[in-house]
Amino acid sequence: MGPQIVPESAAGAQVAAEADTSLGNTGRAWRLRWSRPPPAGKPAIVSRPPTDPALARHLDRMARYMRRSGLDGAPSADSALRRALADFLVARTPALLDRWLADVGPALGIPEADWPRIRQDQMAAMGRWARHVADPADIETYVVLQRHTRSGFISHFPASRFLVAQMRLFQLLRGALRREEAADPARAEAMVALLEREFTERLLHITDFFVDAREEQLLEQEASYRRAIEHAPACILSVEAGDGHIVDANQVAERLLGYGRDELVGRCLWHLLPPSERPAVEALWRAARERGHASHDELQLLARDGRRVPVFVSVGQIDYGDRHRVLLICVDLSERNRLQSQLVQSEKMAAIGQLAAGIAHELRNPLAIVMNALYDLRQLVGTANPEVAEDLRIAEDEIGRAQSIIKNLLEFSRESGADVERVDVNEMVVRTLQLMQKYVENSGVRVTTDLGAIPACVANVNAMRHILLNLITNAVQAMPDGGELVLRTARVGSDRIRLEVSDTGVGIPAAHLKDIFNPFFTTKAPGQGTGLGLSVVHSIVQQYRGEIRVASEVGVGTTFTIDLPCPCHAEVAARVPAA
Repeated sequence: MGPQIVPESAAGAQVAAEADTSLGNTGRAWRLRWSRPPPAGKPAIVSRPPTDPALARHLDRMARYMRRSGLDGAPSADSALRRALADFLVARTPALLDRWLADVGPALGIPEADWPRIRQDQMAAMGRWARHVADPADIETYVVLQRHTRSGFISHFPASRFLVAQMRLFQLLRGALRREEAADPARAEAMVALLEREFTERLLHITDFFVDAREEQLLEQEASYRRAIEHAPACILSVEAGDGHIVDANQVAERLLGYGRDELVGRCLWHLLPPSERPAVEALWRAARERGHASHDELQLLARDGRRVPVFVSVGQIDYGDRHRVLLICVDLSERNRLQSQLVQSEKMAAIGQLAAGIAHELRNPLAIVMNALYDLRQLVGTANPEVAEDLRIAEDEIGRAQSIIKNLLEFSRESGADVERVDVNEMVVRTLQLMQKYVENSGVRVTTDLGAIPACVANVNAMRHILLNLITNAVQAMPDGGELVLRTARVGSDRIRLEVSDTGVGIPAAHLKDIFNPFFTTKAPGQGTGLGLSVVHSIVQQYRGEIRVASEVGVGTTFTIDLPCPCHAEVAARVPAA
């Protein structure tokens, strides 16, 4: 006899290997044993007890159904009759399988090339069933069937396909059994009754296994759907199509709107909409009901705190039997709109810069004419009238300063591509301050410079100008009530220079320090900054293999420190002519 699972009370001296397990609430313990040593090369244990609690409950339920419904009327306790039926199944199945395949193969559309494999699988299945018929405690056949209905080949087809094949095999077995036992009608009827009882039980098991497997698949799909909805990067609301009440919401909806899920469920969707948006949402709702889906580029939702949240809304009609739902997927547009606004502001500033450069260019010629006129006047007046001569000198100096400012402004606005040249950073600091002198003075900011003896850098002139212009502008804006601006340069080691820009402004909160170099990040009021300046500065410094650091304390001030290698861009320095 092969491996068996027998009740605890049957364990004896023959047991060679055993494993106990619980069968749910049945109160029965099962032990796996070999009644004789296994064949050479075979595993010591073939059958397995139902370690799966679901299988244990299933087996107990089927046994109870059979017993209480009267289907267990055959002499199922007759072990001799069971062994005889098991022997018959093992002996006669091979001859019947060819007939069985010839019947079910064409009926089920099974390619004839697959018949040998199916025959082999069915032989193995009949062997497991025969062992269960001989000893009902051997449940390996149901362990395998449960697994196959969940994830095996048969799980990909309707249950009826598998059941019809089993029913045809039963018919063939019953006919062969009656023919073989025709000489003893009483024994034949007893064996046929036992075969019918065992097959009925097998059909019940198979049907339940298929139903359980489909239920598990549905539960897994539902859980997967729930996870996808819950972790989607958008606000998702499930709404009753009839009355507009929310029946479910994901965690993004909770964060976006400021309500807990239990507060959202049962709330009418219209309460989350400003009155001005309701006509658009009603039109969107009707379109979704008519076409199955609809979308709107920008609507607004009302958050708990009264904020209006701009969202892109996609609406879909979903029907669950007699339940009709509308699914709203709302993508928050706040960040996009903020970036869009900053980009528009950046483009406006660029346009203003180009306009200013054009005006500066047009002013150069009139200023040159005025300068020439002043020169001629000074030659005419000479030294005869010292007061007039002094006034003319002051006028020439101021015209010269205006021309210098215009020259610097035009240089700042000029596109220079990626060309590099030797740059005197100290001279650039002076010229930048000269350009921004009036702006700095009008802001009540005092400027101090401490410019050390540093070598020239190899860099792009406009890129370096941008660094200085941006850091100085930021420093002045950080001191709305005036303050002190300090610019320092120094040599660090043998191959680096340092530029420091310090202010006594409002400072940067520690929580924002990690974000200040991110594109479009700004703490300034609308219209005062685009959030691009420091990002570009950081990019330029990295391009020249430098480092930029920031130290800040709220209420005390901020210091930006830039270290640049000199010569910067060593690989191109050799191609730049000496000054």
